[in-house]
Amino acid sequence: MSRRRRSAIVWGLVSVLLVGVIAQTSILLGLGLDLSFETVAAVALVSGVVVASVTYVIEPRLERKGRA
Repeated sequence: MSRRRRSAIVWGLVSVLLVGVIAQTSILLGLGLDLSFETVAAVALVSGVVVASVTYVIEPRLERKGRA
């Protein structure tokens, strides 16, 4: 597996975990967000796919500019 693909997958997983943490925090703080597990899982999955895709496309451009 290439370094580029591995990096995109890791950023996607970070995004999935972040959505889960944000959902749990909203429940613990009582912010009134009544979300089912399925809703949170769907949002997390979509977020992970989007972040992984964007990372896969953008990372080489950032490396060429010396920003990565």
